Amino acid sequence: MRKPFFHFPESINLWPLWLTVHLFIPILLALSVFFVGPLRINTQLLDMLPQPEKSRAAAKADLALGERNGREAIVLAAAEDFEAAKNGAIFLYSRFESSPIENYPLVEKLSLYFDSSTMRQFADYFFDYRFVIAGEKTVELLKTGRAGEIAEDALASAYGAFTFIPLDNIDKDPFLLAERHMKDFLSSPFLSGGKLSLKDDVLAAKIDGTWYVLLRITLTPRGVSIRGGENAVKEIYAAAGVAKAASPGLEFYFSGVPFHSYESASGAQREISIISTLTLIIILALFIFTFRSLLPVLLSVLAALVSLALASASALLVFREIHIITFVFGTTLIGTCVDYSVHFFVHWKGNPLVKNGYEIRSNISKGIVMSFLSTEICFFAFLFAPFPILKQFAVFSMTGLLSSFLTSFCLYPLLKINDKGERRIYFFSKIKNFSLAPLMRVIILSVFVVFCFAFLFFKSPLIKIKNDITSLYTMSPTLLESEKRAALVLDQGSAPWYFIVSGASVEETLENEERLALRLEEEVSRGNLGSFLGTTLFVPSIKRQNETYEAMSALLPLAKAQYEYLGFPPEYEAVYYDEYAAGQRYCGLDSSPVVENISNLWIGNIDGYYYSCVLPLRPGDEAVFRAIAEEFGSVHFINKAGDISRDLDTLTKTMVIFFFAACLVIAVLVFFVYPWRDGLKICAIPVFIILAALTVLTINKVSPAFFPVAAFIPVFGLGLDYIFYMTGKKPAETSRLTLVAVILSFLTTLLSFGALAASSFVPVHEFGLTVSAGLMAAFISAMLLAWRVD
Repeated sequence: MRKPFFHFPESINLWPLWLTVHLFIPILLALSVFFVGPLRINTQLLDMLPQPEKSRAAAKADLALGERNGREAIVLAAAEDFEAAKNGAIFLYSRFESSPIENYPLVEKLSLYFDSSTMRQFADYFFDYRFVIAGEKTVELLKTGRAGEIAEDALASAYGAFTFIPLDNIDKDPFLLAERHMKDFLSSPFLSGGKLSLKDDVLAAKIDGTWYVLLRITLTPRGVSIRGGENAVKEIYAAAGVAKAASPGLEFYFSGVPFHSYESASGAQREISIISTLTLIIILALFIFTFRSLLPVLLSVLAALVSLALASASALLVFREIHIITFVFGTTLIGTCVDYSVHFFVHWKGNPLVKNGYEIRSNISKGIVMSFLSTEICFFAFLFAPFPILKQFAVFSMTGLLSSFLTSFCLYPLLKINDKGERRIYFFSKIKNFSLAPLMRVIILSVFVVFCFAFLFFKSPLIKIKNDITSLYTMSPTLLESEKRAALVLDQGSAPWYFIVSGASVEETLENEERLALRLEEEVSRGNLGSFLGTTLFVPSIKRQNETYEAMSALLPLAKAQYEYLGFPPEYEAVYYDEYAAGQRYCGLDSSPVVENISNLWIGNIDGYYYSCVLPLRPGDEAVFRAIAEEFGSVHFINKAGDISRDLDTLTKTMVIFFFAACLVIAVLVFFVYPWRDGLKICAIPVFIILAALTVLTINKVSPAFFPVAAFIPVFGLGLDYIFYMTGKKPAETSRLTLVAVILSFLTTLLSFGALAASSFVPVHEFGLTVSAGLMAAFISAMLLAWRVD
């Protein structure tokens, strides 16, 4: 007779092992805070996604750019009356501007006014660097012998009714080079773009009878976090609510990553609370109804909470942070962890054949250990996925399951069994073993045919693995309307992709960007690109500034006549020559007011290299611009949505390999432990499980993207648990109680993952839907194939 592989002598006391594990991890975590650094909860939406494949240096630059742009927020105050819209914007501006940054560390910078002092600052800047900075059109006129057109334009402006800057320096700038550059700047997307223009010192636009006033807000890193209830977006919403209540007809529209991150993170937190609370309440009610005793209920809940706490500690210890979505996935541990408690307390409450907790452990050891090992193997496969959130989920789940397993094996056996009165599970006391053998093959074949038919009928979405990152997040109707209004008003036509330019020095990076700009100008002339934004449009390289300075010499012969037309005496010609000789001063990236205007374009120094960003506006075919980037060794094309989607396709195929690897490892373990007949039966079940899950996905028009495929792994591990519990010869009473435990275990696990399927967050929904469908198929399989008469 084959000796049982798993056998735990009744005399072994394992509670020191439980204590060691549950003290070791928290102590290490506490020490790591002092020696390694702080811990954090990550609430950024994009951080849950894999990073696109690109060079490590470009990835760091992109990360820095994303962190900076992820703190940029736009608020549009809207009303039919301009003054009402402007006052609404002023109210928000004053609400945050009046609180110093050191006292209110959620807002870093506000931008509303473009008043006379700001205009003067720009005018002085353009005047100081008028000989080295000029628009492309101005430089082209100088280089092509048409300097006279610049002189004529200056005279027209000087004798006209309006100029963009005062004519205080016309004696030193007779060609109004500063005025010319200011005009180019005010009409460029650098300032506002779209339909916005200056009105009463603010940027405003009137569209369809409604005035919109623009307020730009840069948040601090603390301001985009929701830890401890602190978040600048929450404060912005609150201030907007106060303004709207005081001014009927005033409305606010919001745009920017902070609003989406806040919506998704706060939504995830609400779902965590709702899912966890409802799951816990239902499981509590089910346990109370089943056991009619508070002790199993309290200990099971306590074991689940301890498991969640230890799981969080281990994830923080390994990764130093936990993404908020990991907690959403982690709520499934509530149902999974109590499985071990269920199997123990079913025998503790209803098995008259056992005398103590150690005998219970001995009776359930084989099924519990196999269940634990198979599930751990499946979650272990997630550690090899190049996807941070799945790695976190793997560590979180593996540690949580270990905690619950150790509680069942180390602590529960210490409980005394009530030897007075009848031991029975009240509701399930009438369950008897009966044979399904005569109908078994017919039922299995029928179910298999039904699934095959449904799979073939609905198979169109499953022809090909396809991931679309844009489908993973759906904006609320309110935020969607805000983004539509912002797009209408700003109307910049910015693309969802961009270029990152690199160089070994600031000068090299600027020169590389200028070479890219020349190439992009070709696409503008061909109609493939509207325009673009880059640092060098505002701060050229030293090389370009020298070229501009040399080109400005074409104006020297015209200086005498220009002064005469303007009514200055002839000796002023020498003044202009002196100004030109002293005008070769170089503009740098730190020149005011350059810093603020290039903050979203100039990335800066990262690991000894310098990076900048170039944003295309109203581009055509993406493939054209991706090819342009390949022409330059210093230019990286970044399309996060497209690149991540393609990378997810690759990762999905990788996860399929992980799945089969986990299947192989578990199959070896199964045949090592079980007789070959039982082993074949157990290993045949996953085919039915996966087919059922795929069928449910196709009916719901969900393609086998990354999250459903990733869900196959825990489906396989958890689904086999029921087969492990039900397989093998047992005494009649033990077999009946095992069935009771499997039913309770199935219900608790299904509640956990079923709650995820009800989530509004697409990845969580698809994950929960897949696991729920697979578990249902696994449970049916266990009932049909393993329920037997003794």
